[in-house]
Amino acid sequence: MGRIRKKRQRAIRLVSLLLLAAAVLIIILAFRVQTVVVNGNRRWSGQEIAEGLSYDFLTQNTLFLTWKHRNGEVPERLPYLSSLRIKLDSPGKITVTVTEKELLGYVLYNDRNLYFDEEGVILEISDEIYDGIPVVTGVKMGEPVLYQKVPTESSAQLRTILSITQLLRYQELTAQEIRFSENMDITVRIGSVDAILGQDEYLEEKIANLRAILNVMKGNQGTLHMENFTGKNEPVSFAEGDIPEAVNGERSTEDEQQTEEESGTSDAAPGDDEAMENGNEDENGAQEEGGEDTLAGGEDENEGGVPDGADENADAPDGTVPENEDGTGPEQEDGDSSGEEGDDEEGDEDSQNTSTYVMAFDSSGTLRYDAHIVDGVVVDANGTPIDGCSVTEDGNIKDAYWNVIDPDTGQLAQ
Repeated sequence: MGRIRKKRQRAIRLVSLLLLAAAVLIIILAFRVQTVVVNGNRRWSGQEIAEGLSYDFLTQNTLFLTWKHRNGEVPERLPYLSSLRIKLDSPGKITVTVTEKELLGYVLYNDRNLYFDEEGVILEISDEIYDGIPVVTGVKMGEPVLYQKVPTESSAQLRTILSITQLLRYQELTAQEIRFSENMDITVRIGSVDAILGQDEYLEEKIANLRAILNVMKGNQGTLHMENFTGKNEPVSFAEGDIPEAVNGERSTEDEQQTEEESGTSDAAPGDDEAMENGNEDENGAQEEGGEDTLAGGEDENEGGVPDGADENADAPDGTVPENEDGTGPEQEDGDSSGEEGDDEEGDEDSQNTSTYVMAFDSSGTLRYDAHIVDGVVVDANGTPIDGCSVTEDGNIKDAYWNVIDPDTGQLAQ
């Protein structure tokens, strides 16, 4: 009886082992990765992501892959992903939903674009230029390595670069270029404005206020000086005029030289420089005359937009407001609400006072943060009239650059 019992136990163990081996074989063969569907990818192909997930014996099993990444862990082989989720559709098919890391900026190295993420890791080296991603210039760096941090000479400079790019993204500002000078002064180009931020200090305050400033001065072209801004209502000056073309490394310099040679500008006579500058100024003035954003809501008296004097206002160094078409002076300049007709009505409208401080440019091109209306006159926080600013018939503030601003909201009047 004892022998029979032992034989039975051995037979049961053998059958169990055979069943286990069969189950393992079924799992290995039936749950082998055959189809991988990738969703959410934009810059990296589904094949790259699939190969990064399934690369050895274990990871070629759909059950193992689903279990391994059950909490959304991203493998080191896929450093360009911020998250992933795997769903088992059938024994041989999985669906992978991924989120790619965002490219915050790029630097140039040997005519190649090195795109980096919010941690400064180089995620892509290519010849492609993607819209909405700023180029960082003036950076000295060593030999780059894919999926390693940008090898700047100074780790402090890399931290500054990452801070600026993240602040710009947070404020929803799309910059074309972030430029470092030799003394590490920072300039950010947004649209047709070069904002000089100066050294790496008060960057959060500067960029937060930069967004509000750009909303007021839509359509203007020039240089905005914020070097000494700390967020405590310091004046910010704006110099209108042409800004140099964006610096884009050696490639841009070579293209510029080639363009000059082809256009023959390098052979121009010295006396032609002034004529060229005047031509540029006239062209800029014409653009401002037709600019809808700059003049939004500014057609309070003159149909068709800006009066003939608008170009003179744009080019004049003192920023004075131009005369109207009929040859008279600026509308209600310095709070003078007298007129030939409708004195009583204008006086009633001008008598309104506002307590909300708004941003407006004075005649010197300085952005004032404390403009408001008192007794029909645009004044600062001390009650001093702001030169170049006036009150329209609708009760809005018109500054020296012909921006028409709602005194209650600080936004451009519609």
